[in-house]
Amino acid sequence: VISDIHGQNVLFRKALKKVKLKKDDLLILLGDFIDRGDNSKGVLDTIFILQEHDFNIELILGNHEKMLLDSLHDENEFTNWMINGGDKTLMSFLTSSIEKIPKKYIDLISKAKTYLEKDKYIFVHAGLNMNIENPFEDVQTILWERNPRKVLNENWLGNRTLIHGHTPQKKSIIINQLKEKVVGIDNGTYLKREEGYGSLGILELETMEIFFIDEN
Repeated sequence: VISDIHGQNVLFRKALKKVKLKKDDLLILLGDFIDRGDNSKGVLDTIFILQEHDFNIELILGNHEKMLLDSLHDENEFTNWMINGGDKTLMSFLTSSIEKIPKKYIDLISKAKTYLEKDKYIFVHAGLNMNIENPFEDVQTILWERNPRKVLNENWLGNRTLIHGHTPQKKSIIINQLKEKVVGIDNGTYLKREEGYGSLGILELETMEIFFIDEN
């Protein structure tokens, strides 16, 4: 499981090499493939290559992908997306116009799921409101929640574990969470100057071991 790649294609590829990704593995990406980093197009191209070579990959929608999709039809959303790193995504496509992003990339992002249930795990980008009748209908919380423990309902969750990204956390905090019911794996790839941040986390679910991938 990888979350919040944010255009860091070099880190993404290093993470896949680190775990020696095989075709019978399942790779789950928890959204925010794009924005902020310098090679969002490259990240999406890597996803295409994995798909073309029959790797087993699940894409979960992040708030940054949602901002891009909303920007296609709404000028105000476009401005908001630019402020939040969308400008870097357009630069990676060598354009300043969202209309110039090739359709296959938009289609790829449009097909991403808002959540995934697999075995004893639930995967979302940001959080899950477990205090309403159908938590999966609250897409706002799924994409934007900054404090997923605030909406935790252990009775509803049962013996499952929620895996999410979205909110950068220090490596030490992520490691300490790995045995808890809510596990966030975003280390903030773009926070390279802040101590304890700046790496891309890749979680091996079978062992609940997390690897932090750096540029060096």
